[in-house]
Amino acid sequence: MRISELSAKTQVSVHRLRRYEADGLIESQRLPNGYRDYDEKTVKHVIFIAMSREMGFSLSFIAEYLPRFKTGKLSAQEMIDAILARVAEIDQLLTEQKALRKKLMDHIGWFKTQARRTL
Repeated sequence: MRISELSAKTQVSVHRLRRYEADGLIESQRLPNGYRDYDEKTVKHVIFIAMSREMGFSLSFIAEYLPRFKTGKLSAQEMIDAILARVAEIDQLLTEQKALRKKLMDHIGWFKTQARRTL
């Protein structure tokens, strides 16, 4: 299938598909006219990549896990564990952001106090 068809089937832009190919995540054959030709299994690979990116996984994570996904050796439990680890990362970031928000609000209070003193 051509890249435009792959894009339509996966809802991933042509630009992004070219990037995935340049990064070695997906492969195509070149037709005599120079067009890329993708096989049907690439649809599942692209969906895995897109889903992983939507969950915030890095391209290096995807490059590590994708070969096992392609061969059917990636277990559901491995993905669950990876997703749970990602959730823990997000929870940590939220904790840090809440602490930063509190500091910012404290600083606003300090500046308001200073402004009242100068009146």
